[in-house]
Amino acid sequence: MPRSCLPETTPVVLMSNLTGVSLFAGIGGFDLAMQRQGVKVVASVEIDKNCNKVLAKHFPDTQQFNDITTVKGSDLIGAGFEPSRGIITGGFPCQDLSVAGKRAGLAGKRSGLFWEAARLMEETQSNWFVIENVPGLLTSNEGGDFAVVLGTMADLGYSVAWRVLDAQHFGVPQRRKRVFIVGKRNPNSTSPAEVLFNNSSGRRSFTQEQSSRQEVTRLVAESI
Repeated sequence: MPRSCLPETTPVVLMSNLTGVSLFAGIGGFDLAMQRQGVKVVASVEIDKNCNKVLAKHFPDTQQFNDITTVKGSDLIGAGFEPSRGIITGGFPCQDLSVAGKRAGLAGKRSGLFWEAARLMEETQSNWFVIENVPGLLTSNEGGDFAVVLGTMADLGYSVAWRVLDAQHFGVPQRRKRVFIVGKRNPNSTSPAEVLFNNSSGRRSFTQEQSSRQEVTRLVAESI
């Protein structure tokens, strides 16, 4: 199975009573995380045919789109996405950001697909977003690319928080660090920082993790 199909570790940014869209869906890591928290995942965008077969099997009620460069915000809304109660997730391609690659950054053909994700957030005016990438995003072009990502989201009207999370602290027996960026449009009672950092500093047990997830879900549900 292509590496791009592997689901990334998802953070405890879990929200109830929302509609969801999964960009760069792979085999549905974000899709599963949203579904388990009561989010109705109405659309996924994934170009890999093998991944789409897996998605169709496990998420039969989700409308599939293939090429993110041709998908429009109106397509996602037509699939049932409700922006005011919506969350867009996605781990945009990391090949041009990874320290193991040539580090073309956001100017690269693959990691540059971030701009398509930003376009869809602008076209839909989604209330929430969660995007993730490798830690190399923080240092790509001496930090310039990360500043562009944060600045772009702010320009689109989002309050933004970010954090590096490691899979080993979330029930996965491996070290797998990822940068998660959470944004909310005009937050009121709950901010992205509360979602990412609420009761979540340091190493925790599985029982503590479950408790934290429930509290995060409650906070976000009350804010929409």
